Amino acid sequence: MKSHHISSTDYAYQSIEGLILSGKYTAGQRLIYANLEKMLGVSKTPIISALSRLEQKGFVNYIKNRGYYVARKDLNRLPHDGQAQNGVAGAETDDADLTALSADELFAPTSLNSVIYQNIKEMIRTLKVAPGQKLIYSDLEKEFGVSKTPIINALSKLESEGYVYIKKNVGCYVKESQPDEIYEVMEARTCLEVSNVDFVMRHLKQTDLSHMEKLQKRYRAHQSPIFDRTKLIANADFHIYLAKIGRNRFMIRYIRNIYEWLEFRLRLDVLPPERVLQSENEHDEIIEALRQRDGDLLKSLLQKHLTGTTRYHTIHSPN
Repeated sequence: MKSHHISSTDYAYQSIEGLILSGKYTAGQRLIYANLEKMLGVSKTPIISALSRLEQKGFVNYIKNRGYYVARKDLNRLPHDGQAQNGVAGAETDDADLTALSADELFAPTSLNSVIYQNIKEMIRTLKVAPGQKLIYSDLEKEFGVSKTPIINALSKLESEGYVYIKKNVGCYVKESQPDEIYEVMEARTCLEVSNVDFVMRHLKQTDLSHMEKLQKRYRAHQSPIFDRTKLIANADFHIYLAKIGRNRFMIRYIRNIYEWLEFRLRLDVLPPERVLQSENEHDEIIEALRQRDGDLLKSLLQKHLTGTTRYHTIHSPN
């Protein structure tokens, strides 16, 4: 297994940069060493090294005998050097208005806990740890080169999101999917996407239509005998961008989280070829409803499209 360990300086650099980019630290604010040590769980030395690198990149300024200060007011609009786009988390975000609405999804983790959380989540997503497998604290400490505390914090968050479960006095395990759970999530997805149509109709722009057409072209372009991971991601990108057109940050967040949750749990071999083709055609109908600015038609098409897919996944979900 490839090691996920990075240096304490890199952790500190990514974390402080994320705090600035996400607006948690604002222009002119002083960066206190002691506060950063406590927040990030690293010593003063890597923090100083990280701040020096951030100064070179223009994120902070150093004032002699006073310390480091956040540099400019427009930093929250800059792209992050290490921005990763994996799986559903890599959905299209090149519209400026939409990027502003989902900055928390684009920027680097803001703490060591968040870095470890993302790494363990990626292990689950890529099946490096299997459903039902026990997660050993000491193995994770060695894998990521950190102490037990950020591991515990990360697993606690993953438990709250339904990716793992913790048995008291026994340990932590990767959660296995239940058919009723998958059905309930997919029902929630349908309710949210249909409800979001009112926001979509209120904010729809011509540039949004052009981008939806681009995403649909990519969705159709990938041909496979099964509904594979590439097709799954292209489908998620289509629906997440549709949610973003509504410019409602909470709808975007919840719909995006649902597609990410489903990416971890859906079997990708249950959709027959005819249903995949039907799904592609339904995407075209959705775009046409957008083009006509017909909200009622769009709601009807989304309801049909999403429930049609739900039926296959719930029938074939593992017991």
